[in-house]
Amino acid sequence: MKHSDHWLCGIIVAGIMLTALPDRARASGRYVLNQTPQTIERYFGRYWTRLTRTENGVKRVTYTYSPRGLQRIFPNTRVDRFAITFVENRSQSISVAITGSPDELSFTYNRADSSRLYEYIFGYRPPIRQQLSSRFTGNTTIYDYEDCLGDGIATRYTLGGAAQFLLSGAELRYNERCEPPYTR
Repeated sequence: MKHSDHWLCGIIVAGIMLTALPDRARASGRYVLNQTPQTIERYFGRYWTRLTRTENGVKRVTYTYSPRGLQRIFPNTRVDRFAITFVENRSQSISVAITGSPDELSFTYNRADSSRLYEYIFGYRPPIRQQLSSRFTGNTTIYDYEDCLGDGIATRYTLGGAAQFLLSGAELRYNERCEPPYTR
């Protein structure tokens, strides 16, 4: 074989390998939703607390985990709670309570913040951030939001005050409207 034949063969093999790779989420990320507590423990360590509630016949188990990793990605805040809720032993939602530090009312949960949270949880940057809904709650400055972050994941949060700071924490959960394609 000539040198040019080796080069061409290398290009063909590289092309085949690249097209055979799974999508970005599967290649570089981790599955968190619809997983068992044992799988989640491998990602975030042993749980700290476990709370079981039954609502309308549905048993929900909420595990809290160490917020230390989140504290590293949000250094100028206080991460008060990192929890994952399970239904029928499968993770359904991730919630994080983050406040500003030293001023509790200073964390705004902007595009960069939601991107960092998503990347910490799933292991890769979110493909998009597109608002799904915003709802005025009746108070003059409090709004509920839901944004699509892509790959089936939405974030829900409430902002309030003149500076629109995060009031109750942020939640990540599955939403079919956040599945590709992102033309909605």
